[in-house]
Amino acid sequence: MKPHYIMVILSFILLTAGCTEPAATDPAEVTPSPITELPPDNAPSLRDSAFIRIEEWEDPAEYTSFSPPSYIPGEYTLYGLLIATVWNETCGHYTTIGETLRYARNDTIQNASWTTDMTLLDVTWSKYGCNPHAKDQIVRNEPEAVDIRGYPGRIYKTESERLIAWTAAGNATYYVRGSLDREELIRVAQSIP
Repeated sequence: MKPHYIMVILSFILLTAGCTEPAATDPAEVTPSPITELPPDNAPSLRDSAFIRIEEWEDPAEYTSFSPPSYIPGEYTLYGLLIATVWNETCGHYTTIGETLRYARNDTIQNASWTTDMTLLDVTWSKYGCNPHAKDQIVRNEPEAVDIRGYPGRIYKTESERLIAWTAAGNATYYVRGSLDREELIRVAQSIP
């Protein structure tokens, strides 16, 4: 066998290792946890994620399972979509458990080598109560109650950013996170239909 083929096969094995291990639970049977707690014991573990770069002229609704916010501050541009999936043993395929639309502040995109160098505004949706911020230090702070289109939510803050979390109809859980001021972040959250 030629060394080239060995490298291709080895790369494939390394890239797929751990990706086919089935989750112990069908995501449809997961009981959503309160938004400030860790996921329940029967929550499937994260197995895979993908990032899709979306150009600013594209409609994010074509790629998401949820309706994107109708209001985003003018200094932010749509940057991409992060999709979190788990292996669904019952159906034999990956099931999407959460999606995050990422908007980057225009003045931080040009010189950024990676997303950690950008100022981001994230809008996250989950159908199964998956909480990407459960272990985040921001939820250790005392929340303030906030109303998001008739649904009770919580707003957390640190010195540099805020997170709004709420559960809407059909156990859809939403998170809006960014360095916007309180009223502007609430405006983004309330623009999600």
